[in-house]
Amino acid sequence: MVAQAEAAVAALSASYHGQLASDVKALSGMWDSLEQGRPVREVLAEIQSLAHNIKGQGGSFGYDLVTSVGASLCDYIRHAERKSADELNIVHAHIKILKMIADNDISGSGGDTGARIIAKLAALTK
Repeated sequence: MVAQAEAAVAALSASYHGQLASDVKALSGMWDSLEQGRPVREVLAEIQSLAHNIKGQGGSFGYDLVTSVGASLCDYIRHAERKSADELNIVHAHIKILKMIADNDISGSGGDTGARIIAKLAALTK
């Protein structure tokens, strides 16, 4: 049974990059709808929900940096109502970072670059 589960995860791992790209595209679309006037609270709830999924999936498929960025985004939105331009810019920065990770297929922790990304997000979200 364990071997079957490992085989299933391996099969899904091969397609995860495509799923990540799709999720990032969805996040970008949500952000665009915010810029087009959709209610902030509604859009951020959708972004937070997808960030929660991204956080849960990334590490399962060898994308630990994705999990870290997704967790940061998810937590940032969840812990306070974000309405100011500066707060929304931090949300957008997370989305842009996830897009950069997906576009460059950065797996694992991302090495030194990943560490710098996480440090920057930690400073932004204090």
